[in-house]
Amino acid sequence: MNPRVAVIGCGRITMESHLPAWQAAAAAGRCSLVGVTDLDPIRARRAAAQAGVPAYPSVEALLREAHPDIVLIATLLDSHRDLAIQAFAAGCHVLCEKPIARNAAEAAAMVEAAARARRLLSICFQYRSLPEVRYLRERLASGEFGAILSIRTWGTDVRGLPVNRPWPRGGGGALNHFTSHNLDLALWLLGFPAIVSASATGWQRLPRIGVAAVPMTGGLQRADAVPPDIEDLGHGLVRFADGSALTVEANWLARPTERPTGWEVLTERGAASLMPLGLWRDDGDAWIDLTPLGGTLAPSPVGMSGLIDDFLAAVEAGGPAPVDGPEIVAVQQLVDALYASIESGREVRLTQG
Repeated sequence: MNPRVAVIGCGRITMESHLPAWQAAAAAGRCSLVGVTDLDPIRARRAAAQAGVPAYPSVEALLREAHPDIVLIATLLDSHRDLAIQAFAAGCHVLCEKPIARNAAEAAAMVEAAARARRLLSICFQYRSLPEVRYLRERLASGEFGAILSIRTWGTDVRGLPVNRPWPRGGGGALNHFTSHNLDLALWLLGFPAIVSASATGWQRLPRIGVAAVPMTGGLQRADAVPPDIEDLGHGLVRFADGSALTVEANWLARPTERPTGWEVLTERGAASLMPLGLWRDDGDAWIDLTPLGGTLAPSPVGMSGLIDDFLAAVEAGGPAPVDGPEIVAVQQLVDALYASIESGREVRLTQG
């Protein structure tokens, strides 16, 4: 099987990450790139030239004339639901960029459309594909360290807010656009326990100070960069039915740091971290460092190659998708609950626990 792959959306993430990974998969004989499209014809032509494929003037033309088996959706999240449903109707499997959608109802509609079409839907949560992440998940699941009690995760950016883009209404800010990766991976490590409640606070730091420093570029960012309802700083607390807890921080205007993104895990008998990988066990009289030696499980680049390999393997095998339907809906339900808490100023309960 050599599935035909088409790309909808040719922005930065496609040019820098997706296209090189898909081209590598094609060079290895795993798939064939057959076309791209974008609302901006200049972007589409640039991506087409890089990939050596035709640029189509519309999604309809792409689906009709390129006959793809797989579609990558790398557009703004307010178009994800409709584009996914359109691709499923054309008989395609869909790999969709994060954030998933504007709300859980849209995410569920995407999952239901995939099921009706008997096609796979997965989300670009590529951290799951990293070898060190899979290693840690296996070690934690072995029971050697006891139950996971809590996970603390953060996603920060020293590049400033993504300002050169139209902002979709209802999609949230940093918590959804930036740390949906973090939430998904934390839930995956925990085994997707039932969520009891979520509480969150969101701020707009930039309007409070007028101008903010952007360390990575050495530039400045001004208060008119984003709409007034987009948070650039968010904190959340999530409680689960099994007694575990999750805290998350999202910050688009972070200070310079060597760990802009990370996870810290506490268990009954130990602790662990990601980015970088660390693993320790409390043996009662001493903490034992069980982190693999340097070079035996070195940090992997956070690219798309592992994600694409996993998705192609799932398509070939007939499923399941790397991120399955219930997981997709659960992540979006958590995001929705965090924003409902921000809006109401109160904890939001999802299940009894």
